[in-house]
Amino acid sequence: MINALHQKLRRFLKRTDGSITLEAILYMPPILTLFLISLVLFDGFRTNNLSQKASYAIADAISRETVPMDDDFLNGMEQVYTEIVGRRAGYGLRFTVLRWSDTSDAYLVDWSRVRGDLITNTLNDADLTGMEDSLPILQNGERIIMVESRTDVNVPDGLRREDGTWAPPLAMRLDMDKFEMAANVITRPRFTPQVCWEAC
Repeated sequence: MINALHQKLRRFLKRTDGSITLEAILYMPPILTLFLISLVLFDGFRTNNLSQKASYAIADAISRETVPMDDDFLNGMEQVYTEIVGRRAGYGLRFTVLRWSDTSDAYLVDWSRVRGDLITNTLNDADLTGMEDSLPILQNGERIIMVESRTDVNVPDGLRREDGTWAPPLAMRLDMDKFEMAANVITRPRFTPQVCWEAC
């Protein structure tokens, strides 16, 4: 009995005939799903990389300014951001100049402005409470420039259902319908002690 089972098993393992159709039906949907997910993730991290580079470029440009900032300048910085990252998805930018005050024993906001649609609020002194761990240690009156950016990474339209939710092959539901990449850059003014808004 055992010998017969061994012989049948050996015969089965030695056989090379068969049809690939069944294997294709079983393996192609998961392979295609993984391929499409990898494309979405690649695009997401590529967008994150571009967003960080754009934020560093903008922060560096602002840090070199020796005249007061105005809306026209920030509109130009917004265009720089959208040129580098691309306008395929929503974005938000927040430009903030803040300082440390020994008298108040706190960080204080000199000015703050926003662009885009993902960041809607400017920062004020109260908003900085709780952010101390992410801000550098400053001397009394020392100022820093903080550029915050948020960029949406959208799933390609071909992977969406009619109701807008994401449905890859085999109807696997992953909560990646829309996610944000964030970049926060902090730098010091290079040539002046502060970067003013409209007037010093």
